[in-house]
Amino acid sequence: MISVKEAQELVLQRASLFLVETIDIEQAYGRTLAEDMVADRDYPPFNRAAMDGYAFRSKEASEVTEWEITGDLFAGHQWDKAIEKGQCIKIMTGATTPSELDCIVQVELASVANGKVSFPNAPTRPWQNIARKGEDCASGDRILKAGTQLYPTEIATLAVLGKKEIKVLRNPKLAILSTGDELVPVGDPVSPFQIRDSNAHSLTAFFQSLHIPISHKAIVKDTPEMLEEALQKVISYDIIILSGGVSMGDADYVPGILQKIGIQKVFHKVQLRPGKPLWFGQNPNGGVVFGLPGNPLSCQVCFKLFIEPYVRKCAGLESKNQLVYPIAFAKKKKVKLDEYFPVELQNGVLYPIRFNGSGDITSTLGSTGLALHPIHVEDLPEGTLLEYISWV
Repeated sequence: MISVKEAQELVLQRASLFLVETIDIEQAYGRTLAEDMVADRDYPPFNRAAMDGYAFRSKEASEVTEWEITGDLFAGHQWDKAIEKGQCIKIMTGATTPSELDCIVQVELASVANGKVSFPNAPTRPWQNIARKGEDCASGDRILKAGTQLYPTEIATLAVLGKKEIKVLRNPKLAILSTGDELVPVGDPVSPFQIRDSNAHSLTAFFQSLHIPISHKAIVKDTPEMLEEALQKVISYDIIILSGGVSMGDADYVPGILQKIGIQKVFHKVQLRPGKPLWFGQNPNGGVVFGLPGNPLSCQVCFKLFIEPYVRKCAGLESKNQLVYPIAFAKKKKVKLDEYFPVELQNGVLYPIRFNGSGDITSTLGSTGLALHPIHVEDLPEGTLLEYISWV
């Protein structure tokens, strides 16, 4: 049985970047850039009016008390007339400020009468209320780097840069197989000796938080034949996740069937509670298989410890920073394993969540994440600093 850290290292050693595909900007939300994005021109591409106001030469402010308004200039239009001394133009926010004009006084500070405007008590500094050409970035500057996950602000930037089509990392083909004669789909009638399949839905939700869709999902009965048939359907997938059937019971066929169909075992069993029976292997075609214990908390712990870091590395995303917080309670060591247990983070302090083992369907309700009671640390006094993994 290997340690959690050893298991994590073995999983991450098999991570490689997903393949690249080109998508339309309309489908970009949550995807990961596969290339750097550079500015196609200076931004702003012209001296841009930052206010509705009056534009003039600042050097004339010491001599001119009233400016003649020689015309109006709106955004999207260009001024093509001469501007004489003592003249100004009324300009709208976003308009291209003529190169010889370097000062704008906003409308609310101006006094207009008989086609002329004055600016009593208003500042008239050079480049006042003008965003100068190239001050945001210059043509050729890197604006977004490969590996950036795309959300509204990034997508808006891509639009500004004129990127209609974008190279991103392709989503993996991903299968979730829930094993067990006792499982029924959510919404189907359930007998007193059956349970509804919750693991497939918690895993789906976790992947949704990473913006990765599920390609295939199924419930598989506890027979070697049905398990092998189900696995053969998804054998070419990039990631296969099974829940249940990996322990030592008479119906725990998953490890044997995986090896029978050519999946190479990397490890089976980790010094971990909950999640000790975890199985991990690699397909010769490059895909990986995670065999998770069937209990809900075990499934969720294994996702956060092993599957999410693997997927983040494959997607070119940065690993999450390790967080440490004090606990507001004392805890005794129960087993010689790394123990991950649900907690609630409040004001920088971790509080316990009461639950009845890894099979408790309410074990994570009200929790914000997991805390670690390390394998080699005995009893934890109140105030001990523990590693914390947030659910989100």
